Amino acid sequence: MAARGALLLQVAIFSALVAAAFGSTGLPRLLDLLLPHRSDQQAPAGYVSTRSEAMRFRTRVDHYDAQNRATFEFDYVSNGEYYRPGGPIFVVVGGNSALNPYFIENGLFHDIARDEGGWLFSNEHRYYGRSAPVGDYSTPNMRFLAVEQALIDLIEWIDHLRREVVRDPTAKVILHGLGYGGAVAIWARQRFPSLIDGAWGSTASVIARVNFNEYGEDMGDTIRTLGHDDCYGVVWRGFRTAENLIDAGLYGRVSELFRTCEPLRADDPLTIETFFYGLKSSIEAEMFGQASPDSVGRMCDELLADPAETALEVLAHFFERRYAPFECVPFDFESNIASALYEEVGSPNNAEYGIRQRLYQLCTEFGWFLTSATGDSPFGTRITYRYFIDTCRAVFGDWIDQELVYDGVRLTNLHFGADDPRVTSVVYVNARYDPTRMVSITEYTNLQANAFVIEDAVVALDWMPDAGSDSEALRRVRREIEMYVRGWLHG
Repeated sequence: MAARGALLLQVAIFSALVAAAFGSTGLPRLLDLLLPHRSDQQAPAGYVSTRSEAMRFRTRVDHYDAQNRATFEFDYVSNGEYYRPGGPIFVVVGGNSALNPYFIENGLFHDIARDEGGWLFSNEHRYYGRSAPVGDYSTPNMRFLAVEQALIDLIEWIDHLRREVVRDPTAKVILHGLGYGGAVAIWARQRFPSLIDGAWGSTASVIARVNFNEYGEDMGDTIRTLGHDDCYGVVWRGFRTAENLIDAGLYGRVSELFRTCEPLRADDPLTIETFFYGLKSSIEAEMFGQASPDSVGRMCDELLADPAETALEVLAHFFERRYAPFECVPFDFESNIASALYEEVGSPNNAEYGIRQRLYQLCTEFGWFLTSATGDSPFGTRITYRYFIDTCRAVFGDWIDQELVYDGVRLTNLHFGADDPRVTSVVYVNARYDPTRMVSITEYTNLQANAFVIEDAVVALDWMPDAGSDSEALRRVRREIEMYVRGWLHG
């Protein structure tokens, strides 16, 4: 037990230090072994609210069981400084992270609400932050974490805001969300059009997908487009060389080059897959962590300038520069899943990062497993679909199997329409070089709905106010968003 505690502490310290060095997308935790919704992690860390009031709303734990009368409270924040009688309600929909008042005090949505005399609110999604409907996050208690439950939470709360807070039962309601929160916002408009007048989703992942191998393939295309073909070649050869050494039984050579805390071994294939995923995630953090297309070019310049004789050594040096402060790198399977094993509601991994909760939703509703097994990406062939199923099973139990994951993804797409949502008064926004766009909507037009892709962007920053460094493409998309939101309000 003492050894395990020391290991968990080592992983926690390692995660915190890497976060300080590279930002949230660089964390070597389970949070980033899965689909990273980068756009919901751009708010300043430690932001302190200055204009919002913190409040709570009580609702039912299970909206679909009439015999279960248990209730819980979730957090929300209110900013009514701009409200004018008869004005609309603007809601930033909570996603898979703790509530952050930043989004109703700053940004484009805030600015539109100010101009329109709107009252701004934001809710915390059940199971995230402090909004726990259960006493702990043991596996049996995770059963109330589902999009369908969260949608009813949202709708009951909005009805309460109209009647009891704003005291205008006919107030128009506009939703906005980032990442998963954007998907919930759009699904709420789709499901409850009589209550929600419009929804704007930034990088809204609305298409569930079990095996998301296209993610890595698109990263490879981005390396070629924003970097260089030779850079792609270095990554491709480096991963293949590591695979060849492992196939030849030379595990020690790879372990030594990359300073893994646990040696790679033939009888531990999950750690081998974790290692390859850790290496791929390091490259991804470098490409996307600064939200700038220039990051890809800088990464490629660094790789191509390395004088090492082999591509594998180039990757090892790249890895070493990022993790030099650590005696070893814990990219073994056990260390990786340790961040999702905490069951306490208040543990930082749950309350701040939502690691266990995110994984549960991916295993039961969304999939989005970032595999690399087809050979069509530069990241080798060792990150398999089976690896993610084993991760789900190791964290939540053997009841999770391939059939359950497929059924959860099928039902999510059946409920919300996947790439054919047939919804009006919505706007989808994505970035041209963000692979997440492939599980969003990038082409969709009707009288009051549209989809925009921000050219030359690696992260969709449409939700931020204009800045001098913004591209003309980004500014143009923001003007389109404003036009649609004002159109939903005024007809």
